[in-house]
Amino acid sequence: MRVEKEIQLLPPQLRFMQAKEREVLYSGAFGAGKTRALCLKLASRVIGQPGAREGLARKHLVSLKSTTLRTLLEADGNLPPVLPMGTYDHNKSERTIRVHGGGVIYYFGLGDAEDYQKIGSLNLSGCAVDEAVELSDPDWTMLRGRIRLQLKGLPMQLYGACNPGAPSHHLAKRFGLAGGHQPASNCMAIQTRSPDNFFLPKQYVEDLMSLEGVAFERYVEGKWRGGEGLVYDRFDRSVHVRERDEQWRRIVVGQDEGYTNPAALVAIGEDGDGRLHILEEWYRTNQLEADVIAAAKDMAGRYRIESFVLDPSAAKLRASMLNEDLPVRPADNEVFSGIQKVQQRLPRAGDGLPRLTVDPKCENIIREFESYEWLGGSSGFKDQPKKENDHALDALRYGVVYFDGSRIEPRVRVAGGVDAGATFDDDRMWRSL
Repeated sequence: MRVEKEIQLLPPQLRFMQAKEREVLYSGAFGAGKTRALCLKLASRVIGQPGAREGLARKHLVSLKSTTLRTLLEADGNLPPVLPMGTYDHNKSERTIRVHGGGVIYYFGLGDAEDYQKIGSLNLSGCAVDEAVELSDPDWTMLRGRIRLQLKGLPMQLYGACNPGAPSHHLAKRFGLAGGHQPASNCMAIQTRSPDNFFLPKQYVEDLMSLEGVAFERYVEGKWRGGEGLVYDRFDRSVHVRERDEQWRRIVVGQDEGYTNPAALVAIGEDGDGRLHILEEWYRTNQLEADVIAAAKDMAGRYRIESFVLDPSAAKLRASMLNEDLPVRPADNEVFSGIQKVQQRLPRAGDGLPRLTVDPKCENIIREFESYEWLGGSSGFKDQPKKENDHALDALRYGVVYFDGSRIEPRVRVAGGVDAGATFDDDRMWRSL
């Protein structure tokens, strides 16, 4: 094919070009040649295919015009345009590109209501999506439903390119890029790293290699981790996820109530140096009060637990646990200050070790650490986290605040139930109950 002969392809780009699955995602780090690979694949599907009707989409039309369309139609430094001048007719008002002797490309933005309605009438042989991570699950589903024009020798395909997003993103789950998820039927993901592109300038690569933590994993390694707007952006698997086997001075269980949303118990041990370690988690949906109490009793049978620090709104559950002789107290639920206390434990201390670590088997809290975001992302509200991917983290926050100091005075258990009004100044009294 002419496009492949004229332009040297990186191995991941070639795999993306040749993929035949119904849905294909080219996911990679900075400088991995994603947009160019997308345009090359699009061109290969319309050149010499008179009946082809391909879509080219991005969430916002203005971004599509300023980036993707330029790669397709204009020279970029030493790189020629993907579609050479004189090989097509471009109708800007209709937003179509008709390749001589080939098919037609319709380009559009999904964020425009008028465009969205027009897309609903298209009958496409395939569709290319740039920065696919910007699309919602309904956006992706809608596009998939427009691809129904079957041509000989041209598989019907929805194919996209993007930088990695959070593990909770619908594409991460659909393409098996998030922990514990298998790719959906007839879906294929191709992941790339910055070092895979041997055409990148040396200085550019060196600058990328200086990144650390989540930024390095996402923008250099191409892994689906939380990015800008991540609440715990200093969390790093290589630093914070480790096994520890020692005698714990104190053990506390943070506990978040839930039914449709997960209920979570997070056991936290404190060592002699005041460092905390997440020992284990219990994380389940559709659990009755009796199930939660049974899980708490199981932990209490294996650990010497100082206190269960419970979601302060769960007064009924707290009373039931106290009546089961479990040491329980309401958590301090000041969200922002609690987040700060957890954040303060993530940096390495003078000995190179962080003040908070997590056991590798605690998969849910690790996933939440890498997915929990501020409401406004990188430019928004830094004191308001999204109420998503936070159930184990809420439980952790309750426990950390307990260790590091709380505004909440302890409640006292008395004969016949809980006296919600009585308090003691001496917190040791609470722990002795």
